[in-house]
Amino acid sequence: MFPESPRVSRRQLLTAGGAAALGAWYVRPSLFTNEQSLDPSVPPDAWPMRGRDPSRSGYAPTTSAPTDDVRVAWRTTVGDPHLFQSPTVASDILYALTRHELVALDAATGTERWRFATEGELLQGGPVVVDGQACYRAGVNLYAVSENQARWKFATNSSFDEVLPVGNTIFLASYFGSSDSLIALDASNGIPRWKTPSKYRPLAYADGILVGAGRSRTTLVGLDATNGETRWQLSRPGLPGDIEAAFGNGPVISNGTFYSGAGRLYAVDVREGTVEWTTDATGAVMAANGKTLFRAGEGHVVAVDSTDGSTRWKTSVGRTGENRTSFISGLAVTDTAVYVGAESGLVALDAASGERLFAFEPEEGTGSVGPPAVVGERVYVGIENAVVALEEA
Repeated sequence: MFPESPRVSRRQLLTAGGAAALGAWYVRPSLFTNEQSLDPSVPPDAWPMRGRDPSRSGYAPTTSAPTDDVRVAWRTTVGDPHLFQSPTVASDILYALTRHELVALDAATGTERWRFATEGELLQGGPVVVDGQACYRAGVNLYAVSENQARWKFATNSSFDEVLPVGNTIFLASYFGSSDSLIALDASNGIPRWKTPSKYRPLAYADGILVGAGRSRTTLVGLDATNGETRWQLSRPGLPGDIEAAFGNGPVISNGTFYSGAGRLYAVDVREGTVEWTTDATGAVMAANGKTLFRAGEGHVVAVDSTDGSTRWKTSVGRTGENRTSFISGLAVTDTAVYVGAESGLVALDAASGERLFAFEPEEGTGSVGPPAVVGERVYVGIENAVVALEEA
């Protein structure tokens, strides 16, 4: 059984002052939570969340991932299909979700280490690895598991979108208690550090600012990540864009600029909330390597100059000779290559020119390739009911 983290024990209540703590546990969260850290850094040999780090950039800066051709290093069947989410990798373990189980594999060999099931609930999103735990969404709950052991469960009153971990804090938006709230949890125990009375969906984080989407689908907010206070608010048609693209990389932050938008692409200063530039664009799946923003949609990947929004190149990722649009699930990017999870397979493009480097096509009838995760010398993807590790041929 999972401990219900937001509820404190009788001993803790007595220590905290009994009735006062019972009546308003959120007033003094420091009694039960660790000091907050908002360190966004990720180890070079890890891909612990969608988009790799809290900026959601999808950028792996230190890697020797394949650029000429690939072969299958290993392929492991994990069960019923629920693999259209990026695999996550941390401490040499790869985590993937099926519809009903969290599965841990050895990242080097693909050997299964353990499975964990949440009885009676359909797993909906994740996993993210934070504070040595794999966290995932199921029903109205967020679960944390480590070494096949239940650590804690945070229960809300409604289903919610994927979570955003930053340092030792997990941000999520849900109906909690008697109102919609943005909640910051202590990742070690699932106890709330703070909550806001409004439901801002956390999209990405950088420079102390949590960028979120307001109730209106045309509103962005910049929040102080230490307490949830609003720093800025921006309302424009087309913002915050298609933030339903949870399978791939949606809005991203790169070099202090937040990129998002539906129909139009907006570049927004993270600290000030001011629009730097805007341009016509399509496609909700994005990644950025600090020099270029890559945007995918309608079967194409487009490289955009991050300083002014001008197009550098545009490349189709469909199968050769096909005229129909190829679905794109996600992007991962390095300094030299862009890796595209698509209906046609895993396609690698030269980051500077858009030239196709290679294409890995799954066996006929096995389904589309999910969002890629790039770690070290390998690219990891989900295909139907299996996880596949690809390396230089």
